[in-house]
Amino acid sequence: MRSWLQTWTWRTPNPKYHTEIVLDFTDVTFIEPWALALFVSYALHLKESFHISVRAVLAPRNPSNVYIADMGLLHVLANGTSTPQWDESHQNTGLHVIKTHNDVTRFVESASRLGIDPSDETVDALKYSMAEMGRNVVQHSRSSIGGISIAQYFPERRAIQIAITDCGWGIFNSLKVTYPELQGNLESLKLAVLPHVSGAFRAGTYSASENAGLGLFFTKEIAWRAGGTFWLVSGDSLLGVVENDESAQSRHYKQILRWNGAAVTVDLPEKGVHDFASLLGLCRELAVKARNCSGAAGLDFLDDLPSLEGLTVISVGTFHEDVEKAAHIRDDTLIPAVTEGRLVVLDFGGARFVTQSFIHALLNDVLRIPGSLLRLSFVNCTASTREAITMVAAYAASYRQCIA
Repeated sequence: MRSWLQTWTWRTPNPKYHTEIVLDFTDVTFIEPWALALFVSYALHLKESFHISVRAVLAPRNPSNVYIADMGLLHVLANGTSTPQWDESHQNTGLHVIKTHNDVTRFVESASRLGIDPSDETVDALKYSMAEMGRNVVQHSRSSIGGISIAQYFPERRAIQIAITDCGWGIFNSLKVTYPELQGNLESLKLAVLPHVSGAFRAGTYSASENAGLGLFFTKEIAWRAGGTFWLVSGDSLLGVVENDESAQSRHYKQILRWNGAAVTVDLPEKGVHDFASLLGLCRELAVKARNCSGAAGLDFLDDLPSLEGLTVISVGTFHEDVEKAAHIRDDTLIPAVTEGRLVVLDFGGARFVTQSFIHALLNDVLRIPGSLLRLSFVNCTASTREAITMVAAYAASYRQCIA
């Protein structure tokens, strides 16, 4: 099963104009677990931060509403604590409130029973991903109400969906302290899924733990390598991984109506992981390689132009191998755009190959600007073009990893 958060539409009232908000689900005929988690997280946020009364209206004969009630919506809204009845279920976990590491442990243990043989390798991958996602809420969200999590097994699709949301201070604010060059939410999402990126320690240092800053990276890698999906939301931006993510070419980027906090959704096929130890070992190898070659690790190769407002698109194919023109484009367009925090797409359509000297003239000085790789994307690149760009990025290394 592959969830499709790209359909995301989120509209919220302005809290300061309301004393009560009603969540009316009576006309809802279908709701995915991740969407239910969002509603509950937002409702608790309104109660805690704005002292607004929030109540839910459910139709008792509406199957979707029965599901919402069974997941513990009314209990969580009333008490701000996890629903009590689903710990032993093989279908779903119900709604969990994540405030402490003990809450994370309970959620992980509950979800590890979902429709899968306990000896299956996918269970280990599932538990690992859930633990990492839950710990991120506890350690980084700065939310007084914690986060809301839910996991569900879909027998007809033979897959599991995990969702964790919070209304904290968001990924951008969490990383901005360590990475002051960040200028937007999409940049922060692209950075957050790279290895060894964390707001928990100072830039230029490396934590004593080799797992520092690997949670979202490992979770993202496990999801797509198992044939599932990975979605990350924060602020006004969404990042989705639905296919091969070795070069980020199948990612989905989208500007959304703001979500103040963060949300992660992962889908894992029931038999998606055959050897979890080997998969984890591969992720660690990739993380080590990224520490030694940080610039290349952050490259963003895409299949198509992203649907984002305010893009600067440069058609490289119209002047490829013209080194003098490349230098002018670099100085007059690329460097100003990247320095100002604008998103730039370099379109190599029409260029079957590019030389190292051409790419060096076009990109070397740009890639040395802090945060540049988070603002650059490359489309319509042949294999040889990707190699040339990767080589320049490897020694320009503008993306600052947290290494010793």
